[in-house]
Parts: sequence; structure tokens; C-alpha cells
Amino acid sequence: FPGGAPANVASACCKLGTSAAFVGCVGQDDDGDTLERLLRDNVGVDVTLLQRTTQAPTRRVLVTRSLDGDRAFGGFAYGRATEDFADCLLDATLVQKNEKYESIMNDAKWIVCSTLSLAYEASADAIITIVERGQESGARLCVDINWRPVFWSDEEKAREVILEFAKQANIVKLTDEEADWLFGITDALENPSKVHAKFPNAQGVLVTAGEKGVSYSLWGASEFVEAFEMDIKDTTGAGDAFIAAMLHGFMAVENLDDLDDLPSEEVYNMMDPLVRFASIAGALTCTKEGAIAAQPTMNEIEEYMFT
Repeated sequence: FPGGAPANVASACCKLGTSAAFVGCVGQDDDGDTLERLLRDNVGVDVTLLQRTTQAPTRRVLVTRSLDGDRAFGGFAYGRATEDFADCLLDATLVQKNEKYESIMNDAKWIVCSTLSLAYEASADAIITIVERGQESGARLCVDINWRPVFWSDEEKAREVILEFAKQANIVKLTDEEADWLFGITDALENPSKVHAKFPNAQGVLVTAGEKGVSYSLWGASEFVEAFEMDIKDTTGAGDAFIAAMLHGFMAVENLDDLDDLPSEEVYNMMDPLVRFASIAGALTCTKEGAIAAQPTMNEIEEYMFT
């Protein structure tokens, strides 16, 4: 299935009515063609900054899926090493030279990154360049920890790089297992504020745990939300749909900075319905196969909520 965390988030945003642009690099091959067409023509993602290369193929990740719909990442196609795929070659200089780059960055309200691109020198440089440029224009940063050992050769180095990058974020999304991996926090789902304290510059932390539910610490409000029961077929992309729905909701808030001055009860009254909305978006994504194809529209989410 075509996708990948940043592409999934961009697609899910567009399906909810929030415009999004995708920055990445794919090969000059059928898989690259498929992803570009899907994002541009089927979903409406701006792919102006998408790069194509002949030096390496589009990455294919081998995923195994259990009978209950959960998935595990097992490696890469073609017998290639992790660094031998097109996404590793994202070029910061080429991104900056794109004639639409400045206008896209000036319009951006949020930059969303997973941490996989940080595993490779060229793509890490490109991601850091884009983030710094966006922040100059006032864009906020949302980081999905998205720890995947198969992408990294050195786990300790990965932890150091990921943590340094994530500490710049306004919003950090991670799983309960990732909170344990990063900090040794074993009760992140019950106590998201513990995780939030590790990111003192962030306005919020979102802790997801699949069928166990999600918890949040956002602008002083903290709570746990139970998972919504669904007929699960494939969990791929559920977290990406959740992030997209959260961003869609954040975009509706006139001034997020004002939340810093509100009582926690008022913030709770704003954020709790949003987290529940995002949880439904993530859960509905699990009812179909694939990541992008399975993402719900606003109508589908509202139909679930009000029937």
C-alpha cells in the first residue's frame, strides 16, 4: 500500500478539509508514480516540493500483519540496506531552490515530522533546514517519535538524535512504548504529564496506545480517553490519522497562544472533544486495509459520532 508517515498525515489532513503540502523524495519508478498520483490527484495534497531521483528506488517496507490487524515492520524490499532508498536522498538545496518553497513555507501553520528521516545525513539536513525555515515564519512543529529500529544502525545514537530534535516541538506524539524507550516511563498512558515534563518547551504531549486508548497533556489539561471499539482489519496509519485530526482541530483555534492563559478546566473543555474526535479518526482508519485509502472523511467521522 502506498504511504509513509508524513504522506499519511498530509493525506488525512486534506480528507478532513485542511490543506497540506508534502516534502519528500521518491524514485523515478512505478511506486513513486503511484504515490505522487495518489497524493496529488486522489487526495489533493500539494506535491510541489516532492523530489524524484534515479539514484535509488522508492522505499518498500515489509510489514507483517497479525490476525487481529496489528502490524510489525520486518525490513525492506529488494534486499537493500536501509540507507539505499530514495527518501534518504532528500536534498535541502533542491528544496530551497524550488520556486514555490518560500510561499509554501510562509503559508505553513504547522510542520509535521516523524523522526525516520533523521537516520540519514542528507534527509536529516533537509528536515532540519525545513523546520528552521518554517519556525522563522511562525509555524509550529509537531513531532511524531515513530521509533522504528529497522531504520537505524545505532540505537543509542538514535535515542540521542530523536530526543534532541523532539525537544524543539510544540506538540509531541508518541506511544506508551516509546515513552518507556526514551525515558523509562512505564506509566505514560496513566500519567502523560510525566512525559510532558520531559519536553519543557512543548505545549502538549499526546500518548497513544492502540486498543488501550490515548492520553494527553495539553496546555495544562491532562486526561485519558478510552479507545473506541471498531472491527479492526489493519492498524497501519492509525496514528497518522490521529495526528492529522488533532492538527485539523488546532487549526480551528483562533489563537493557540491564548490557551496558556486559560484555566485548565476551560482548556479541557476545548481539548477533550478534540482528542476524542482524533481518536475516532484513528480508529476508523483501522477498519479498512492500507493507510491512505482507509483514512476517514469528515462525513464518515461525523456519521460515527452522531449515529
